[in-house]
Amino acid sequence: MTEARRLREVLNVRLDEPLARELSRIAGSEGRSESDVARTLLGYGIEVARRLQAQAFERPFSWQEEPEDEPHPGIIEIQARWRPMTDEEIDERGLRSYVGYPVEPYMDLGDES
Repeated sequence: MTEARRLREVLNVRLDEPLARELSRIAGSEGRSESDVARTLLGYGIEVARRLQAQAFERPFSWQEEPEDEPHPGIIEIQARWRPMTDEEIDERGLRSYVGYPVEPYMDLGDES
């Protein structure tokens, strides 16, 4: 299995009842502690914030923007999908002993023409 991370920082967070119930539900369905699930979800939120900040750097400067008749407000849209980790990602996260040897690139042997 993976090596345990040394956790040093503590963050006290007050949750409203619906959020606490959902956190408990996720933890129960995954067989993990609520604290562990909260760390994972907080990490996802931080990744979203980083990507939004990166997008902000791609926007033109105000002097470069075209004037709009009616500016439209925006909304954050989040999409998630599961994909297998690459060998580099496995190594970065210290999961090699859990996964085993590097996987060879996928080869379709059905099409030999």
